[in-house]
Amino acid sequence: MSTLNSGVSTATRATATLARAADLSKVYGQGETRVVALDAVSVDFRQAQFTAIMGPSGSGKSTLMHCMAGLDSISGGSARIGDVELTGLKDKKLTQLRRDKIGFIFQAFNLLPTLTALENITLPMDIAGRKPDRAWLDRVVETVGLSGRLKHRPSQLSGGQQQRVAVARALASRPEII
Repeated sequence: MSTLNSGVSTATRATATLARAADLSKVYGQGETRVVALDAVSVDFRQAQFTAIMGPSGSGKSTLMHCMAGLDSISGGSARIGDVELTGLKDKKLTQLRRDKIGFIFQAFNLLPTLTALENITLPMDIAGRKPDRAWLDRVVETVGLSGRLKHRPSQLSGGQQQRVAVARALASRPEII
């Protein structure tokens, strides 16, 4: 498999912080049902770096990702994408930020069963009214090995192929963060 490259050198990109949490907290419930999922977590995510978040089930890994991507509200602290503070953003601005800056790969893939693999890959751009860069899209599809499966619906794909559709969807719009 070939690798994808956005054309920017790693040395140039490695200095920028793309996302940051500062004293980020997330609490669910109240009283006896109160659960502290995140307790004053601070972390930076930088360009051109991979970050692994590891821990046992229930330790807050998914909660951290959801809060940092604006998919879930935070109870305290701050979460930033670039220089934009997520706390207090109106839904429309938050949706636009997520659409323009972040490529999501969900655990359950979140593919629409009535759409083909190609339609699932381009769905976020279609909703935004943007045309995909055809050369980049072709490169992404070839890299993840889906060239011969683009007309198939999710039910006609293996679990691994569905996962690769989700990866291609995340990469197709060239987001800053995946």
